[in-house]
Amino acid sequence: MKTPKEETLTNVIEYKMPEWLEKDFILPLKSGMAHFFIFHGDTDGLVLNPKCEIEPDTAYIPFREFLRQVFDTRQIVIFYDVASGMRFLTSAMEKEFKKLAGLETDAATGADPIAAAKADLAAKRGLPQDPNSCLPLIEKVMYKSENMAVVIKSAHFIAPNPGANAMLPANERVTIQTLRNWSQSERLRSKNNLIILLTDEITKVSSELRNNGSAANQVFIPKPDKDERIDFISNTTYRSRQKQVLEGEIAQLDKQSKKADTSVDKKIAAEVNEKRVEVESLGPVITLPSDFEVSVFAHAAQGMSFRQISEIFLQALKTGQTLDLNFVKNRKRNILNSEYGELMEVVDAQRGFEDIGGLTYIKKYLQSVLDAIKNGEYRLVPMGIYFMGPPGTGKTALVEALAKEAAFNFIKTKNIRSMWVGESEARMQKFIYALRSLAPVVVMNDEADLADAQRDAPKGDSGVAERLMKMWMEFLSDPRIRGKVVVISCTNRPDRIDPALKRSGRGDQRILIPMPSMDELPDIFRVMFKRYNIPTDIKNFATFAKKTDGLSGADVEAIILAAFRFASGKIVDSNALNSAIDDFIPSASQSAIDFMTMVGLLECSSRLLLPPNVGQIVQGIAKRNLIEDLDGYLAQVRARKIVNI
Repeated sequence: MKTPKEETLTNVIEYKMPEWLEKDFILPLKSGMAHFFIFHGDTDGLVLNPKCEIEPDTAYIPFREFLRQVFDTRQIVIFYDVASGMRFLTSAMEKEFKKLAGLETDAATGADPIAAAKADLAAKRGLPQDPNSCLPLIEKVMYKSENMAVVIKSAHFIAPNPGANAMLPANERVTIQTLRNWSQSERLRSKNNLIILLTDEITKVSSELRNNGSAANQVFIPKPDKDERIDFISNTTYRSRQKQVLEGEIAQLDKQSKKADTSVDKKIAAEVNEKRVEVESLGPVITLPSDFEVSVFAHAAQGMSFRQISEIFLQALKTGQTLDLNFVKNRKRNILNSEYGELMEVVDAQRGFEDIGGLTYIKKYLQSVLDAIKNGEYRLVPMGIYFMGPPGTGKTALVEALAKEAAFNFIKTKNIRSMWVGESEARMQKFIYALRSLAPVVVMNDEADLADAQRDAPKGDSGVAERLMKMWMEFLSDPRIRGKVVVISCTNRPDRIDPALKRSGRGDQRILIPMPSMDELPDIFRVMFKRYNIPTDIKNFATFAKKTDGLSGADVEAIILAAFRFASGKIVDSNALNSAIDDFIPSASQSAIDFMTMVGLLECSSRLLLPPNVGQIVQGIAKRNLIEDLDGYLAQVRARKIVNI
């Protein structure tokens, strides 16, 4: 009897049409509502072969090969790009095109010597390459023919988006107008002629082809979801898993052979030989770990295309390395950082809540968020969170811990802005698409006060910042990302952030992370010694907490590392730790810390998430009296009843 694992051991995949293909392409095309499409996203990737059930060994094919299969019944199919010019699905289609375009002589032109001479000259020159020569020929044939398909690869090279206030050369403006005319042509639509533009990023293509007046349908090709990745990995690792099963059976037979008599042993030996022949017939295969599970690896490959997953498999096959989770995660991080490195950093979250000292009230809240995510109750998950407060208080550590505990992807944002006209919007669009493909993902927006400055601040960038802000706010307001994309912004100066980004629905929770209290410092000492595996004979850190009152968690981390140096890399005792504390010079002034704490407190959104010692914090700031206009800030604290002082 076969085990469940053996029963699912197959490389045959049932064909399921992707939602994006059916909804955004097939239905509008069949209904006659559209004939001009712009495909963007993973246009160079692999897709499921419509013939996968009868061709399991080629279950995944390049998207352009998929288009060739889909269009093979059309009268003429043309593939065009600026480097190669026109290519045809068959030689018969090319011959028909040349005939209709007047580039090939036939019996009719033979009676007219002038027409024949012109046709002969055109034939000798061959088909042109540049768009200003090709597109008029294609247009001429489309108006003469029916049931054609024209696929223009890398459309952004012939119809680029120049950005705001930029002027394109006359020839590119002509190309854009030609394509726009095609998109609006009822005559082409009535002839069932189809035009498809391919590009990796939609914002690279002229806005004249993307706005509502162009009649172009946009089709986004996303990276595969988990079910699609499961099918792909199952198909790709089929021979490897088959080998695992066979080798397991051989091992079992070998055990039986040792206990069997001679006659039975011969039968077992023959069966073993048969299975070894089967193993050999499989050829080179990827080495899988004994605990390999397709679903687990599908989760680890979140955010990757089929082609990128294939790269990981190919690397494992070439190097002979076992395809374990660490190998996949390392390769994934390298691949995605190569793809998105200028926009964000893909990070492997290493530390959880147990690696954070203090901040118990914040960890308790984040655990409730985790419980909501795990239970699928996304309504309880905030759309965005702001961690506010002085530097070094554990904001970054909290974000990383949430990502690790949730088993989400974890990314840190970089500067989206570009020095090139029009490129910033393209980078923002690419960034947003990346977040959707990586979901579930925790996004850390560090130094948010610099990236999300208020819109009325002077910028001198022709409105680029405002357009980027609009794109980002629209994304943050999308209810479909709730519980799947958790954006956490860390800032020292929340007062500098645009209020629209902090409103409910975009920044649901705004939480102050202050300097650690005297009660929290001993726990921070213990956690830091454990994090760096530094030996110490100190059992009680209360005395050292008093000596470091007012310092941040990052300061304590630096002190402990210094104490290890004072101890010459041996056990840290009280003398070494005291020496490190006495030697340490804080990097931030108390007035700056007090100011950052106060503006963060005034931005808080929940009384339940105020620091337990909030009263002591405010009293300490009032007593030190280091902030300019302190009375005004204290008046706001009283008026909003944040704390009684």
